[in-house]
Amino acid sequence: MDSAVDLGHDGNMNGTQETPRTEGPDGSFDPQRLRTITDMRRSKDDRLLGGVCAGAARYLNIDPVIVRVVIAALTIIGFAGIIIYASAWFLLPAEGDDKSTAADWFNLGKNEEKIRVIGLAVAGVLAAVAVIGNNGTPWGIPWFLVPLGALYYLFVVRPRRRREGSDAVDHPYDPALGPAADTAVITKVPASTAPRQRGSWALTVLTLSIAAIAVAATRIYGDLHGDTSWTNLIAVMLGVVAVGLLVGTVVGHGSPLIALGIVLALALAVSSLLPAASLGTQQRVPSDAAQVDRTYRHGIGLLTIDLTDVSDPDQLLGRTVRLRSGIGQTKVLVPTGLDVEIDSRLDAGQISVFGRQVDGTDNELDVSAATGRPALTVDIRQRVGTIEVVRQ
Repeated sequence: MDSAVDLGHDGNMNGTQETPRTEGPDGSFDPQRLRTITDMRRSKDDRLLGGVCAGAARYLNIDPVIVRVVIAALTIIGFAGIIIYASAWFLLPAEGDDKSTAADWFNLGKNEEKIRVIGLAVAGVLAAVAVIGNNGTPWGIPWFLVPLGALYYLFVVRPRRRREGSDAVDHPYDPALGPAADTAVITKVPASTAPRQRGSWALTVLTLSIAAIAVAATRIYGDLHGDTSWTNLIAVMLGVVAVGLLVGTVVGHGSPLIALGIVLALALAVSSLLPAASLGTQQRVPSDAAQVDRTYRHGIGLLTIDLTDVSDPDQLLGRTVRLRSGIGQTKVLVPTGLDVEIDSRLDAGQISVFGRQVDGTDNELDVSAATGRPALTVDIRQRVGTIEVVRQ
């Protein structure tokens, strides 16, 4: 009697089933096994310096040139690439080694993997802070590639993995099917009847945790420098989620991050137009120079800064007040007799400064102080609407 022996069956007649493989026979991805950053190793055979880029490329299954270009770009942007590379070299073992350089130096023992994850997470946060601190350079990065990458994962990568996982499942050998000891008849169970694999939330939880740390670090940095933009916070979170999605294309279980990445990308698009999330009317009437802030931000609506009630206007001389608004009207009232320099920019709309007007698109209107002595500088930037500066 001819037999049809499936590759997944050991050919024994004891009715037992072989333990499922953690990897397909062709080395294909196994959705049941969640790879972590602790699985990554530095390359020994394809290295320019420490083998970090080649090892990361092998872990992500991409061309090493891509990783090297990214590291080079991040090195130019606030030396973030150097932070990431040096940390990875110090914390990741080389191929064939069980211990990293950090483990050898500090005798970490069984705590090495935990310290490795924490150290790489901290390095990522420091790199993000370095990028943010470099005068907003990351906004030149095409952020729209993130939702495109998410859609690619949703409609290309994920369906392909589902097709790979829809192969028929081996049915255990049933002795009643044949008396011969050397015969095994294997039937195929449709994939629809196979138990569904439950997704793991480990990648999502880890990504959100790192994003929270990165946002907190960015907020602290902004507070120390007196300028915290919500655009920076969204961009940092989106960057972390983008990395999580990239890791998800390799280890799986990244589906919950797709919707979050799209939402953050849309929020970043909006925030590029609106310097702040505020809506409606914002009116500031300081009573003395100490109450005049260095920067005022507004999203949509009316922003009014009334300096006519300042009791000590001479204390404003030599200072710069920045106004950042998105859509609407920005109005500044300055007291008569106070030396003021106006530097105004408007993408579309009308600017009126002390009776002088310009309108259209890409408008600029600068007014210098008449006396040539130290003056109060009012720096106004707005997207769409009107800017008005008057004396009272």
